[in-house]
Amino acid sequence: MSEKERLFLTIDQALDSVRIAFAQYTSQFNLLAVIWPMVLGDGAYVLRDAHSRSIWAKMSGNTKLIPSSEDNLKQRILDRLDRYPPDPQHLARICTLVFGAHVKAGSGPEPDALPGIWIDTDMARFVCNQCGRCCRTLNYHDGCSVADYQRWQDLGRTDILEWVGTIKQNDQVTACRIWIKPGTNDFAETCPWLARSPDPNRYVCTIHDVRPAICRQYPGSRKHARLTGCRGV
Repeated sequence: MSEKERLFLTIDQALDSVRIAFAQYTSQFNLLAVIWPMVLGDGAYVLRDAHSRSIWAKMSGNTKLIPSSEDNLKQRILDRLDRYPPDPQHLARICTLVFGAHVKAGSGPEPDALPGIWIDTDMARFVCNQCGRCCRTLNYHDGCSVADYQRWQDLGRTDILEWVGTIKQNDQVTACRIWIKPGTNDFAETCPWLARSPDPNRYVCTIHDVRPAICRQYPGSRKHARLTGCRGV
């Protein structure tokens, strides 16, 4: 399998990707119902009232059902994963369900790489049709990395940096957010680098060669594309 069809994530990166998947996808009750006992332990389960659509959750070791919501289920799962990171094999089983792809535990491609997971993305033949939906509708504001910021600094792209909000500690950038209107704390209504192409049904990225990693890596899998409204094929 070519490297283009495989993606390696460390455990921390995989947990961040699960968090992003939970935030981007709409109703995921069936997925959450399967993952719940995998993360919360034997005896834990969730159910939905067929008439009222109310959600009830049972924690492992707790005899009572507690009222819940999908957002609450997601947060409890994420909190438990953050507090007790699973071993790579268990994480691979969870991520197989979250990403809808074949995932297996393993070490990264570099020497002395950290343990993590390999995801078979099935993206080698994926073709973007430039619909612009990802740029116009998804929540990507927290997707800018410090590495992105440093790369733009090294390239002298002050035009891009003007649209990046930063958090600093000891004069060092430790976190970034995009795209923020210059001189304000307000997000731009749309990506400032997205433009219409001559074809009225297509868009182009005007910083395509240096776009943030979150944009370069989207979509991460066929399921990711499908559930976030991507019209690529």
